[in-house]
Amino acid sequence: MWKESDSEEDSRLVAGCRTGDPHAFERLVGKYQQTILNLVYHYIGSRNDVEDVAQKIFMKIYFSLPKFDASRPFFPWLYRIAINQCYDELRRIKRQRIHSFSELSIEEADHIEKLINQNEAPPDKEDAEREMYAIMHKVMDQLPEQQKRSIMLRDIEGMPYDKMAELLNCTEQAARLKVFRARSRLKALVGKALKR
Repeated sequence: MWKESDSEEDSRLVAGCRTGDPHAFERLVGKYQQTILNLVYHYIGSRNDVEDVAQKIFMKIYFSLPKFDASRPFFPWLYRIAINQCYDELRRIKRQRIHSFSELSIEEADHIEKLINQNEAPPDKEDAEREMYAIMHKVMDQLPEQQKRSIMLRDIEGMPYDKMAELLNCTEQAARLKVFRARSRLKALVGKALKR
């Protein structure tokens, strides 16, 4: 969960990374690891790939820290790198599926596609919650990208509107409007999914 006090702590940790403190980056990873894992899971949707993608993101962060503008907040920068890596992974997965499916019979490809598209709940979810989690995951995937991002920042990460505005490059009022529209759309989609 994002907190206002995080910016000062992030600045100290980034400064520590740049001066060679071996534990500073470890603390940054520990602080944002669950946030990044959640983000990756929401984009990629496969538990098998989540840790690998998160590791790639943190490696990219580590090697990009010398270029980071320390006068800017750290979290929006981290978040943009994470989102871009998720997009790269989605493109890679799509290419792999196309290549793999071209070598299969129609029946085999259909069967595998159904298995890939099944939504898994994280392992810590109870069986009673699995169906609702699968519905929510599927519904989130139906949201336009900006609405999905707004829901994740505000409702999953708990980010305040002023920080969201900075990250989304818009006014605070526009950030509030984005969240309102995203929640309205999400509510309508959930209602529709539950009626099936």
